[in-house]
Amino acid sequence: MQEISMLDLATVSAVVAALVTVVGNAFGIQKQYRALLAIGFAGILWFIPREFGEQVLMALIIGLMASGVYSQVKPRDNQNELLRMQLREEAREEQEAEQLRIRREEEQRQRRENQANQIQRDDTPY
Repeated sequence: MQEISMLDLATVSAVVAALVTVVGNAFGIQKQYRALLAIGFAGILWFIPREFGEQVLMALIIGLMASGVYSQVKPRDNQNELLRMQLREEAREEQEAEQLRIRREEEQRQRRENQANQIQRDDTPY
């Protein structure tokens, strides 16, 4: 039996990850089941006889590279990020409006107190 190198493990791991991405996206497999799919692919690739397995692995690598597996990767979800930014902006605006309301109420209260103090000073008999 030949010794297994880290490069062999890395290659098989990369091919399994790419296969899971392609097959999972193609068949709409839920994310929670993709780990089982990965174990299945790894078992199949690992237990294929070495002479035949190297040829299968090379064919998979060529096919995955040619198909552009990178295009199967989920694009960044900018819609959710935009929604989060809008919610933060709305919350900030609400907070500023609340602070402005409190400031105005405080100013009105001070005006009423000043008016009350002014009336008291005007009512003095001397």
